[in-house]
Amino acid sequence: MEKAKYRVLRLSHIHNNLWPEGSEIEYDGEPGSALEPINAAAEKAKAAALKKRGLEFVKPELKVDDGNSNDDTSGDDDLEKLREEYELLFNDKPHPNTGVKTLREKIAEKRAELGV
Repeated sequence: MEKAKYRVLRLSHIHNNLWPEGSEIEYDGEPGSALEPINAAAEKAKAAALKKRGLEFVKPELKVDDGNSNDDTSGDDDLEKLREEYELLFNDKPHPNTGVKTLREKIAEKRAELGV
C-alpha cells in the first residue's frame, strides 16, 4: 500500500518534529490545512478529511501562466483581497507564491474549522 506523501505549506509540528515550509513528508494521520498532497494516497486521505468536515477536495491543477489567461483567478485586486482575508483569519501572511485558488481553499477550510 502506498504511503501518503505531503508537502508542508507552513512551519508545522508533526510527529514530534518541526517541519519547515516546503518539506516533503510521509504522514498517516488526518491531514490538515498545512499539508498539500503529493501522491494519490495523500489525495485520498485529504479528500476523506475534508469530507469529514463537510468540504470537498479539489485537486490542484498545475497551470503555466502564459500571460494570456482571462480567467477570474488572475486579477490582482482579487488576489490582494484574498491575501488580506487570509491574514485576518490566520494572523499570518500567506506565502508570496500562493495563488488565488489555493488561498480560496485555505480560507474555506479555516472558515469551516471556525464555523464562520
